[in-house]
Amino acid sequence: MVDTSNDGQSGPRIIQWLLDTRPLWPVPGKLKPKEEVEKLKTVASRALSLLSESEQASVLKYYHLKDAKMSLASHLLKHMAITKYCNVPWSQSTISRDSNGKPCFNPMGATKPVTMDFNVSHQAGIVSLIASVGFDARVDVGTDVVCANERERHDYAHIEKKGFFDWVDMHGDVFAESELNHMKLSHVPISLGRPDVSMRGFAKDALSRCQWRNAKLDLKVTAVDGEESVAQVDSNSVVDKKLRRFYAMWCLREAYVKMTGEALLAPWLKDLEISDVQAPDAASGIQEANSLVVGEVVKEFNIFFKGRKVTDVKMELSALGPAYMVAGSLSMPKGNPDLALGPWHILRLEEDILSVAERTL
Repeated sequence: MVDTSNDGQSGPRIIQWLLDTRPLWPVPGKLKPKEEVEKLKTVASRALSLLSESEQASVLKYYHLKDAKMSLASHLLKHMAITKYCNVPWSQSTISRDSNGKPCFNPMGATKPVTMDFNVSHQAGIVSLIASVGFDARVDVGTDVVCANERERHDYAHIEKKGFFDWVDMHGDVFAESELNHMKLSHVPISLGRPDVSMRGFAKDALSRCQWRNAKLDLKVTAVDGEESVAQVDSNSVVDKKLRRFYAMWCLREAYVKMTGEALLAPWLKDLEISDVQAPDAASGIQEANSLVVGEVVKEFNIFFKGRKVTDVKMELSALGPAYMVAGSLSMPKGNPDLALGPWHILRLEEDILSVAERTL
């Protein structure tokens, strides 16, 4: 929940919003996918009425309801950010696109418009928006959301047939070679169930080389008194950790590329390296599968472009619920060394968006 009223706060800031569409606009009955989207005209009529005719058409073109709902939420969040922070009524919060196709706001006739850059992402029902507002110079921002288990059946089927390394190689065009090696072979933290033992050389190598599901790994471990024994680890837990790390790296890379305004087809993708990434852990004790409780937040990354360290970009990666991760990326403006990303605020549809929009039409 976040206060989205125009509270008079001034000065440059970074906005980070989330909207969970999974419980929104339920469609009754058993309908075919396109019929469900058609039903959205009724169940989401209030929200759709806040969009232009072309925006409504872009929402209703989707075949699956979940995609249409995320598109609708994305439009609402962009209009909300413009209405609140650019001091224009909702009806004038027109969304344009820059030369790279990135959504932007170009106010008509404004003598001193508010400087704003924003970006949205959506995955598995969750929509994120990040925006920079009021800086003297433009601060580019990007965001991405991933759900590590959304494609679980598909991912597992490929891995069980051809192995995790082959699965990673399917995405080789969008990662640097060092990142591909890291995803395949770098150590992942695994609990051995005993705090008094540790792994050494061959055991760590076995974990690094692990790429197949449904196997048992016998790892030689050493106790603090020097006694050696064997600990058995389920390979599924190792592969799941590697999968989560892959999606964490995908999330970071996508947020960075979207910050630049280009897509994952940018010709320089192989020149970008985000090194030694480990996925943030989900919060412990999560009981609800749909929870978005915040877990670990990773704030430090080693970023290189064409071999040179990148020092003017700040990124964060947050764990949400048991399977989601959301990334934010911003280009650091000169003179603002302390600029930082903050927590992601979950908005409520009725109180934070619809009622605010209708008051500012």
